[in-house]
Amino acid sequence: MWRQFLISWNGIHLILNSQVVSSSDLHIFTDASSTKGFGGYFQGSWFSQVWPPQLLSVRHDKLSMALLELYPIVIAAMLWGRHWSQQRIRFNCDNQTTVHVLKKGRASSHCHTINALLRRLTLTAMKHNFIVLAQFVPGRQNSIADALSRFQLQKFHSLAPEAELNKTLCPPFCKVTLI
Repeated sequence: MWRQFLISWNGIHLILNSQVVSSSDLHIFTDASSTKGFGGYFQGSWFSQVWPPQLLSVRHDKLSMALLELYPIVIAAMLWGRHWSQQRIRFNCDNQTTVHVLKKGRASSHCHTINALLRRLTLTAMKHNFIVLAQFVPGRQNSIADALSRFQLQKFHSLAPEAELNKTLCPPFCKVTLI
């Protein structure tokens, strides 16, 4: 991870804003549905996709819901992180374990996929100069991303009328988890 970062680093580290910005203040919403898929939204751009088969193969892990909730956060950072430069962004998440993992910065040693996702998130945050923080919120407060993760596009567009008509394509699973 460090080798990849240092290859692309320009040697300049900008000072971060001291204020923590909530993801909802920036209009960043992500969510996962264990049976359907995942979704994310940022200021009009959005993604909604079924789970990659490779990810479903590791869901036997006891932290599988934490893994599923972390995945769209990483996707959002990869897609839109360049817009978050110099920010301390507090992601609102409806899974306590995911919040704990984000705060701790690592999962237990046997959760290789979660650790790979955290490395990708850290690398993305370093590249674009932002910090990820996390806070638990009840799921009912995340209706935009909830609709996306369940493919309820009509409901999503009524909740976010300013959203683009076409979704943003997600990077393939191998680009998200392999570092």
